[in-house]
Amino acid sequence: MESQPTPGESAGNDPSRGLLRTVWDFSFRMVLRYIKNSYKDDPFRTFLEVCLIAFIIWYITKQKYNIGNNEIVLSEKEIDELVEEWNPEPLVPELTAFERETLEKAIVIDGPNGTKVRLASGTNTKPLINFASYNFLGFLDNPQIEEHAYETLRKYGVGSCGPPGFYGTLDVHMELEKQVAAFVGHSAAILYSQAFTTTLSVIPCFSKRGDIIVADEGVNFSIQQAIMLSRSKVHWYKHNDMADLERVLNEVNVQLANRRGKKALPRKFIVTEGLFQNTGDIAPLDELVDLKHRYKFRIILDESYSFGVLGKRGAGLTDHYSINPHEVDLLIGALCYSIGASGGFCCADKELVEHQRLSGLGYCFSASMPGILTVAASDAIQLLETNPDNYLVGMRENAILLRSLLKRIPGLQVEGHNDSPLIHIRLTPETLVRMKRSGGAWTNTDIDRVLIELTEEVQKDGVLLTPSRYVDEHERLLPNSSIRICVSSAHTRKEIEKCAHAVKSAVSRITSKKR
Repeated sequence: MESQPTPGESAGNDPSRGLLRTVWDFSFRMVLRYIKNSYKDDPFRTFLEVCLIAFIIWYITKQKYNIGNNEIVLSEKEIDELVEEWNPEPLVPELTAFERETLEKAIVIDGPNGTKVRLASGTNTKPLINFASYNFLGFLDNPQIEEHAYETLRKYGVGSCGPPGFYGTLDVHMELEKQVAAFVGHSAAILYSQAFTTTLSVIPCFSKRGDIIVADEGVNFSIQQAIMLSRSKVHWYKHNDMADLERVLNEVNVQLANRRGKKALPRKFIVTEGLFQNTGDIAPLDELVDLKHRYKFRIILDESYSFGVLGKRGAGLTDHYSINPHEVDLLIGALCYSIGASGGFCCADKELVEHQRLSGLGYCFSASMPGILTVAASDAIQLLETNPDNYLVGMRENAILLRSLLKRIPGLQVEGHNDSPLIHIRLTPETLVRMKRSGGAWTNTDIDRVLIELTEEVQKDGVLLTPSRYVDEHERLLPNSSIRICVSSAHTRKEIEKCAHAVKSAVSRITSKKR
């Protein structure tokens, strides 16, 4: 009889097992050969691979975090108690007593805005002479513009419902851009749908992280926010102080000259306003242009309040100083103040304008200006361009007259450039000291309350004024509390005199009270 094979002999005669063993031996020899060669040629590589294999093994075998093991089961009663005890943190800080008081006394106009308005709030139902709106040229209630606006509304509807780069551009937008560029005297212009976002878009579009901005510390809130959004390195100079500006420009250039390494030179900008919203001052553009060339900077000029106001033609600060507009690299303007429409613009060389169509956030991601407001702006500029003396001469005469009458009022401090229709008034420090019963110091809130009371007294005499408002915690240099008066060419001499008399009577009544 044949003997039966042992289990070991049976396995050795199995062809599949022999093949597996051959593959295993071959693989083992290849791996061993690879390790020997790599260790011989590059021991650091072998060490790195061993560490990697060890990490993989540790990661696979480590205990995984299981959220189910830490679950806490609460009863219905415990859940209800936690819900009752939960006190959510408010999304915004709680209003102070003064802020609530201010909101309750906020002025609401009933009907269209213009030279004369009616208030929806308060007990005064008679029309008030409006010195609170930036209606410098009286275009807000111009019948010719209003009639054309009705026709435009029937043709273009209420709004474009899309950004300019995506079915939001109308023919009137393109025509207005050409009209603004020609009126200012620059190469090209681009329209933005909101004046505030114009500045917020233009400055960050060109000044980036690592670039340098030298800015007037008296610029308005929108410019301050635009500078912050640019993330540039910022240097501030004293308000309208050209000597201090030159000192800062020189320091910046010295710092750049002493840099180590061969880094690319940053872009350098001087940022200022044409007509300062917070003070009524006018920037010395002739000196700014001289410093620009001497220290190799570019100028970004915000003419939101000076466009349509300054200059023989009303074309702004460049017109006022008879300076070539091309000396200003980026000229920002607004169409919602003196022009009485909406939106803003930026005039610059054609390449800089086309760059904004792709990189200006307010242009790319905001709906374009409604056709009705575009045509209203175009009509206003056309009227101003055709006969500037009809608007500018009357406005300046009214501003000079009102400023001279206000300066005669005892206890009143009047600020602003003589050519500015934007006037700031406040009580003098000596007057405030006399009004304080206890002789203590005045807080900003105390002064604001007095100014609000003063505007309420003026309303009783048929004149509408408003205190200046600021975001205190976000202002670079918080302006002193004041009442802002906006003079219009549509005001008559009698209305100017009535405003001055109302302010005089209100100051007399307010300052006679001890606080």
